Amino acid sequence: MSGFVSSRFEIGETAATIAGDSTHIPRATEAIARTRDDIERQIAGDPFFLTTFEPYDRRYANSEVTRRMCEASFSAGVGPMATVAGTIAQLALEAMVEDGCEHGWVDNGGDIALSLHKPTVVEVFCEPGSTDAFGFEIGPTDGIIGVCSSSGRLGHSISLGRADVAVAIAESAILADALATSMCNAVRTWADLSTCFESFTHIDGFIGGLVVLDGDVATGGRVPRIIDLEHNPDKVTAHSRMSSSSYTGNGLRIVETGQEVIS
Repeated sequence: MSGFVSSRFEIGETAATIAGDSTHIPRATEAIARTRDDIERQIAGDPFFLTTFEPYDRRYANSEVTRRMCEASFSAGVGPMATVAGTIAQLALEAMVEDGCEHGWVDNGGDIALSLHKPTVVEVFCEPGSTDAFGFEIGPTDGIIGVCSSSGRLGHSISLGRADVAVAIAESAILADALATSMCNAVRTWADLSTCFESFTHIDGFIGGLVVLDGDVATGGRVPRIIDLEHNPDKVTAHSRMSSSSYTGNGLRIVETGQEVIS
């Protein structure tokens, strides 16, 4: 029996929430495993791929997956591993769409790929311990888009900036992940809010972005309608080795589906 489901999946360091018709979920989990294998082979062949904060020459990519990571990170001026969560989400959702999925998403710990035929809300949160948050109302979409975040305060990912949260929306989650990292890196003081989008508006595939620093907000490009929400940390996609009640994630989660979720 098929129906819309939201399913949790973990492999290695990856913890994802996969939503869509139940018949498509196995395609996503298979794609996550394949994508991780490609990235791990690249790292085994050249550990510099794992550690560099600078773009990595795509000529040395050993697969289509790592080539796409290199291209997105080059556009944003960051290292390829800044795209890893978005890459896994993007490839998983692409597999679902190829299998016939018309409405669904993959949330890889707060970096999200979405393909929507009706509006869905993505929550943005940036204040540890607070119940206050807001959300983007997104969709329907024309194909897959990415909504990804980076933070100098939340989560376990490395950031060179101080932003409470930086959110990038792009035509793929691979690019959105790279751009979110770069946006967050660019914001260290209040004055940076007035210039933090100047480097991104010309990038092919960039849709829009939002940065919060000490409660002040800057936006660039096309940002979806914003609505107020109440944050529930127990709903954040977190690895089972982390405490969901205290883990604050990267700053994003899906909170409204527009679908009846079976389980």
